[in-house]
Amino acid sequence: MKELSDLGTAMRDSLPVYEASPELRRWARQEARKLDQQGMGEEVPANRPRARFWRASQMRIAAGLLVAAVAGWGVGSFRAVGRSTSVETTVNELVDAHVRSLLPGHLLDVVSSDRHTVKPWFAGKTDIAPAVVDLSASGFPLLGGRLDYVAGHTAATLTYGRRLHTINLFIWRSGQSEGPNGALVLRGYSLLHWTSGGLSYWAVSDAAPSELETFRQAYLK
Repeated sequence: MKELSDLGTAMRDSLPVYEASPELRRWARQEARKLDQQGMGEEVPANRPRARFWRASQMRIAAGLLVAAVAGWGVGSFRAVGRSTSVETTVNELVDAHVRSLLPGHLLDVVSSDRHTVKPWFAGKTDIAPAVVDLSASGFPLLGGRLDYVAGHTAATLTYGRRLHTINLFIWRSGQSEGPNGALVLRGYSLLHWTSGGLSYWAVSDAAPSELETFRQAYLK
């Protein structure tokens, strides 16, 4: 069991966490069940200790799940393969900025649920005019906005609520190293990226990835 524990520790410490698709999760469960059933029905060789035999079976199951995870990253909504170092930096800095914003007194520079107050506040403070949308009817009340600096970008940040969660929407001019559109989970936080009209949007929250997708759809209406 120590081998399994060491493997799990190494995976948690070294590998980024991505939201697996439902198809990947189903496939992984099926593979684990098949390996388990094969192991349960397999005779233990007479010259091989039972504990060692079952440990090997467990290692095969873990290896199968690891293969499933690696395969899933290639077909998930946010591709890890070919992801540049600059995108890795951006993603990590976005999570850092989100966490920092939750510290007392750091969340908002302009506190208002009125988009006609929040939008003009950005004039002259950033080179973009972000669309400030009232999403209270969709369950995402506008809380206000602030300025951020993330991975070399000055970002206009809009902050929305979602029940007990906070969603920060970071917006800047899109560039060549934005990374693909899609969703991922890093350090327990959900991120959703998309581009539109020459702007790059990153929504970050501790809400579920599905909540961010609902937020994106409401924002783009």
